[in-house]
Amino acid sequence: MRMIDAFAHVLPGRYLEKVERHLESVSSPQLRYYREGVFHFDDALTDLDARWRKIERFDDYVQVLVLAVPPIEELGPPATATEFARLANDEMANLVRTHPDRFIGFVCALPLNDTEASLRELDRAVGDLGALGAQVFTNVQGVPLDHPRFEPIFARLEELDRVIWLHPTRSATWRDYPTELESNYGLWWSIGWPYETAAALSRLVYSGTMERHPSLKLIAHHGAGMIPHFSARLAMGPGFRQVKDSLPRPPLEYFRRFYADTALFGARHAVRCVVDFFGSHHVLFGTDMPLGPPAAIEATMADIEHCGLSAAERFAVYGGNAATLLDTR
Repeated sequence: MRMIDAFAHVLPGRYLEKVERHLESVSSPQLRYYREGVFHFDDALTDLDARWRKIERFDDYVQVLVLAVPPIEELGPPATATEFARLANDEMANLVRTHPDRFIGFVCALPLNDTEASLRELDRAVGDLGALGAQVFTNVQGVPLDHPRFEPIFARLEELDRVIWLHPTRSATWRDYPTELESNYGLWWSIGWPYETAAALSRLVYSGTMERHPSLKLIAHHGAGMIPHFSARLAMGPGFRQVKDSLPRPPLEYFRRFYADTALFGARHAVRCVVDFFGSHHVLFGTDMPLGPPAAIEATMADIEHCGLSAAERFAVYGGNAATLLDTR
């Protein structure tokens, strides 16, 4: 059984060098956090030899490469973001070409602060480089994904039959309470990112985006955040009352169209909830390595093994679903 890690992060060498030089002249606290807290979190994020040491024990294991934070659009204005996106995509495509035994494909980065530039880069990355889809963050510099400016990007992804990888983004400047200036205790990350994911997915459902794009495919990171755990609330209450006359189907039907990965850092009960809500046919093995726990692959496998899945369900989650969704069979 081949395991396809559908959400494995990377920072390619030339791209990272250019980003770090760029950040020397940028004063953003959040970008400084990425530089200090993410770029060198684990050598496997940037060094292939370190990555091989982490995965060499798994004989039948391949990764889909997804660029690590920061979101491209946070690096600068559209021209700067577009330059970084092109470099990142070229480097990830080269990694896939050079190491096809370990990397089954890559997800392209887009300069989402410029819709036209994003469309051009999406066409190039898919048509020329073979990208499996695009990474989109849960908001674009504070703009929600159901804003009309992103509609052409969703339409193009649907037309190309490519997948969205949805990654959360939120910073310490997003305060927990109106009386404070910034988030405390790292809550912007620990519970803010799962909220961000749930909010973005909910806006795509309630706004009618998923109704307008019935063939759009999306993989939500970290088990789709709060969605599986609070699905009953999403099917009722103010949100439901606001859209019940405009959506032809119940909201949960749209939510269950999403796919979710298993990157939940050893929370076995949470993975079980994800499988219960989405069904084993819409859950993909994804580890977040090397940005999760030290043994992210092993921890994620242990979570799946404790879900009580049948042999067919295990096969689907570990690789069958990804092979079908990404057409990598």
